[in-house]
Amino acid sequence: MEPFTLLTDFDGVWTDPLRELAAVSGFLTAELARFGGVDAARSVELYARFRADVMARPSEHGWRIDGRLVSYVDEDVFAEPTAVGQWIEAARCADTARLRAAILSEYPSVLAFLDHCYHSTCARFREEVPHDLTRGAERVLHWFLRERIPVVFASNAPFEKVAGWFACHGLQVADARDSEPGAAPLRAYGRAGKQCLGAAAESLVVGGREVPVDRPQYRAILERERAALVVGDVFSLDLAVPLAMRRARAPGAPRALGLMHLEHTPRWLLDEVGRGGVDYLVSHVSALPRLVNALR
Repeated sequence: MEPFTLLTDFDGVWTDPLRELAAVSGFLTAELARFGGVDAARSVELYARFRADVMARPSEHGWRIDGRLVSYVDEDVFAEPTAVGQWIEAARCADTARLRAAILSEYPSVLAFLDHCYHSTCARFREEVPHDLTRGAERVLHWFLRERIPVVFASNAPFEKVAGWFACHGLQVADARDSEPGAAPLRAYGRAGKQCLGAAAESLVVGGREVPVDRPQYRAILERERAALVVGDVFSLDLAVPLAMRRARAPGAPRALGLMHLEHTPRWLLDEVGRGGVDYLVSHVSALPRLVNALR
């Protein structure tokens, strides 16, 4: 039997992402104020209205790449600014049309503007904040180290973020791309490409939502690591591919899937837990030792 390995997302599992999200949203609203020629209060009001329009139909909005939704706005908090930006790009009212025209006077596309807002703010946040790990995250990792259970992080965040934030607690994380499975107790794939879709157009239907599972970069990580348990907070990005692999009895498929139960976790996912898809709800990262002990 292969050794028990945990493969886990980073943001939303080991971190509290709301402060970073607030920083991104704050910078975006400041830029919208500049483009719209309005004051900060009016920009915040516009952003709130656009967000409400998007959240009223969450099955239609989220992180959209080349016309395909790679995650839904009600499951992925970091998809919210992107979804709002894509609402602006659609120019469905006078306010969004005016903002779109102003943005396109400086950027080649609204998507390029959104990328600038997101990546520049996240980089600045990492410079200003030593870490934003959730309460007790370092104690949980010390438990995994004592139990000699390998932990592999697969994150769309850069490797430097994962390694740097844990280094604040004296924990060393190796780059998984430069090391073999099992070579170090803590390893991480940064820029894991969970959003990158292939050409197969394969999907699952979960909770009435169609979720693409042709994500070759992430699948390659799962096949290489052969983890027993995969944990994440965004089903579409973190858990859809391992679920599809398990249903197909594919090499590297995990035995169990855990979904973080966060304040925003949508009902369409909660209702599916234990019904042949996600196996467990994880209330907090501190609940992982008990879950692992039950599985191994």
